[in-house]
Amino acid sequence: MKDVNLLYLGDLLEKIVTDPETYTPYFITLYCIYVLMCVLYIYGAYTCNNILMVAFILVELIRLITLSIIVTTLLLVLKQNTMDIGLVIGASVASGFVLLGMFYLWVCAANLPILINEMEREQHKATIHTLQRLLETKNQRIHKQYVNFDNPDKRNPFVIHVSKNKYSQ
Repeated sequence: MKDVNLLYLGDLLEKIVTDPETYTPYFITLYCIYVLMCVLYIYGAYTCNNILMVAFILVELIRLITLSIIVTTLLLVLKQNTMDIGLVIGASVASGFVLLGMFYLWVCAANLPILINEMEREQHKATIHTLQRLLETKNQRIHKQYVNFDNPDKRNPFVIHVSKNKYSQ
């Protein structure tokens, strides 16, 4: 590692190589948190619960931004240490397509809560439409004298109207 120009990564890599026991619990903790977020996302998608999916979406975005920074840094290190321009171009194109694919999959996962909201909205509209049809059919069965929606006073459901029947005086 001493003969390679690592830019600003040299000190960090030397610390990790010399004392890996210090950094191993951090990496294990991060991966456990990531797996927990993945399980929460799967359960949230199964139960159509948007709140459970938000944590995974944010953690995945942070992970993708971190990966982008790491890939950019590694490409800069590769550029500084090689004279083969074809290798640099190939590595940048390959890493660009991999990151593009990963961001595309993140966008797909981030759109699932939006689709769930649209489905719930359509279900609410269908329920309201069904209830309106039931109300209309029920109103057709009831006599016109009891329910008259043409009269503005009788449109309010909280007002009790007392009507005289033909037997009262």
